[in-house]
Amino acid sequence: MSSDAPQLTVKLFFREAIARALCEEMSRDDSVIVLGQDVGRFGGSYREFAGLYERFGAARVRDTPVAEASMIGLGVGAAAAGMRPLVSITYMDFLMLGLDPLVNYAAKARFKTGGQLRAPVVVKTTAGAKGQGVAHSQCIEAWLMGVPGLKVVAPSTPGDAYGLLKSALHEAGPVVFVDHKRLFPTAGEVPLGEATVPIGKAVVRRQGTDVTIVTHSWMTTVAADAAARLVPEGISCEIVDLRTLAPLDTPTLCASVAKTGALLTLEEGQTTCGVGAEVAFRVREALGTSRVARVGARAAPVSSNPVLEAACLPGAQTVIDAVVRLLTS
Repeated sequence: MSSDAPQLTVKLFFREAIARALCEEMSRDDSVIVLGQDVGRFGGSYREFAGLYERFGAARVRDTPVAEASMIGLGVGAAAAGMRPLVSITYMDFLMLGLDPLVNYAAKARFKTGGQLRAPVVVKTTAGAKGQGVAHSQCIEAWLMGVPGLKVVAPSTPGDAYGLLKSALHEAGPVVFVDHKRLFPTAGEVPLGEATVPIGKAVVRRQGTDVTIVTHSWMTTVAADAAARLVPEGISCEIVDLRTLAPLDTPTLCASVAKTGALLTLEEGQTTCGVGAEVAFRVREALGTSRVARVGARAAPVSSNPVLEAACLPGAQTVIDAVVRLLTS
């Protein structure tokens, strides 16, 4: 069922929405399995797999050694052999250890075999900074966006986490599902009945007239805070939540920027070769001249020191200052 139809909802935590989506898909399809560190009895580092081990057992919810390259390689191979694995990588920083099987095999399998072989694996990984230091805080979504055959989703709400994960588990090829540490304890509305969110479709979270803020994941919350604080200044912000980074929903982006005449991209990752750079060029390419600015993390590793971490990451005030500069320059 598509999530476009109005329906009753229930409030769930982000982590609960992930567990529910997996439970439904594992109940429907015996080929759906979960692989990862502490996904079994422990229920996942963020409790996003709670209850799955007890219901489906160790054969389908499998704890693995701390060996990300092997984990993703095993998942990709199982997918090519007919399974539908979800491989959990606790920190996005360690996803790079498994890029070879993900990028050179899973994403290319359909192309190399003329469509005879596919690898429908979902790699779920957690991005973002929350006091855990330089090697556990990175947002490297932009690294993945340019890989042909690889889809990348990054939900910002429990409802989208639920719907996008269900869609990812039905894809014919590999999907990277990016969540964020700060989102797991947040709550939101999730459809009471089963529903999906289409991959490749952005959503306008807030209507506005003066500037479009394009963002994703946890930064959608930061953008909403900034937009609310700009209202007394007489500035109306429209917020577009990408939800899917590859493929990008260029028509929705362009429709918003055509209305407001100004674009600010916001991401927790680096602006150099970042998500915002691709968004900005796509919009300029389609619409021609428009006011554009980018906001992202400082060009420095993210410290575990809370003061230095906050100084490195974009916050609401950073977004406010950037919007004001953009509209008055």
